[in-house]
Parts: sequence; C-alpha cells; structure tokens
Amino acid sequence: MPVDRRSLLGLPLAAAGATAVARLATDPALGAVAPGAARPARQSPIDIRPDRVRRVAGLPPLEVHYARSAAVSVRYVSKDDPAGGGCQARGDQETEEVDVEEGAGHVTLAGHRWDLLQLHFHTRSEHTVDGRHFPLELHLVHQDAAERRLVIGVLLRPGRRSELDRILVRLPQECGQAVEVPDLDLASLVPRRPRTLRYRGSLTTDPYTEGVRWFLTVPRTTSRAGIDAFRSLFPDGDSRPTQPLAGRRVVADPGWHARR
Repeated sequence: MPVDRRSLLGLPLAAAGATAVARLATDPALGAVAPGAARPARQSPIDIRPDRVRRVAGLPPLEVHYARSAAVSVRYVSKDDPAGGGCQARGDQETEEVDVEEGAGHVTLAGHRWDLLQLHFHTRSEHTVDGRHFPLELHLVHQDAAERRLVIGVLLRPGRRSELDRILVRLPQECGQAVEVPDLDLASLVPRRPRTLRYRGSLTTDPYTEGVRWFLTVPRTTSRAGIDAFRSLFPDGDSRPTQPLAGRRVVADPGWHARR
C-alpha cells in the first residue's frame, strides 16, 4: 500500500511537528525505509507493552457509526483443507464470521470513510498485553473505496453480558447452515468515539496482506457462557501467534488502557 505522507497513524502532519516530518523517510511505522535498506515485515498481531506505548493527545478521533438494528448472518468460515480433514478439521484459519447488511455500519477518520464488511472472533486473543492473552478477541473489518482495510480489535474478558451473546450462543457448526440474527444492536459493540491504540499491520489470516490500519479499543466484556460457547468449537484455538514489532511505532489516545 502506498504510504500516506499526510498522516502519521492518523495524526495530521501539521500537528506531528518538525521532528516527525524529518522522520518520514525512515520511520518503519509508515512503511518507508532508507534507500537500499530492506523493509521489515509489518505483520499482525503484536504483543502490546503498555509502558512502551506512546500516548498522543489530539489524535484524530475514530468516529464509529453503527446501526442500532441490523440483520446479520453468522457462518462458519474455513480455508481450503489440503489434508482432506473435512468437517472434523479445525485450525487457525477458521472462525465464525458475521456478515452485515450493506450500509449497516461505517467509521470515519479525519473525514475518510471505511465501511463495515464483517466481524469475526479469535480464541485465545491474537493480540496480547505483556505476553498475556484475553480469552476472546473480536475483529470488526472495514474497507474504503480503494479496498484498503481498517480493523477495530476488541479484547474480550468474561463479565457483563453484551449484544455479542446473541451471536455466541447460536453459533453454526462447521459445514452447518448459516444462522440469521435479526435486529442486532451493532452500535453497542464499540463506543461512538472509542479510546484506541493504533498501529500499522496486516491481516492475521492468509494472505496476511499488509497495510492494514489497526485500532484496538479499551477491553470490553461479554458473558462467560458466550466465551465458552465459542471456545468449545475451537478447543485448540484459532489465533495467529504474535509477530515481531520490527521498529513500528504504537500510539494511543491518553485514556486508552488494556487492564484485564
């Protein structure tokens, strides 16, 4: 993906300061390197070290515009199985994916729009905090007009019930029929202006395409029953191991935290 030299992980260049401007040519977080140097991989997920995250006041807010009532379809998604294991084979390339109707949700960042395509789950969480996993992670996948991706990641811990329980307790089995869930309150899944951690990375499943903008919210809760229902389908997990940070910068709103 071409480097957007007008922004620094969503921070307007004018607000980044002269020092940040001078770093544009070599900052790995922006995908640019010195002439002749090999560009390090920028893969996801990553391990988050809160004490090394740079809090930046005045980052352009991520504005979330999700419907209060949307029809969604939940289906079991699996990649090609070269071993021929069929419906009994499970792996990190499989999950439960929730397709949303067109126009049910979008986000804006500095006036740029990204439409919600689908959401899905991973267990254990793909992103870790100081090397520790959360039991479940939600990914809300968005795409803009140029087919670039933006993903909101939500680390989930057991606690108060959420709208996600309406999905998690009715998951279709592998090779089973999709499950329709009417009137899902998408707007309850993420605050309208979430406090986020931001970095540039990749998709976490094949083909691991880079150039993805990642926004991790403050962790949220869903019921233990919902978490256990998902984990029962993936007893060995369906998450990718964390990848090297490789010099990338990780920034966050001042109010962001990842306490368990």
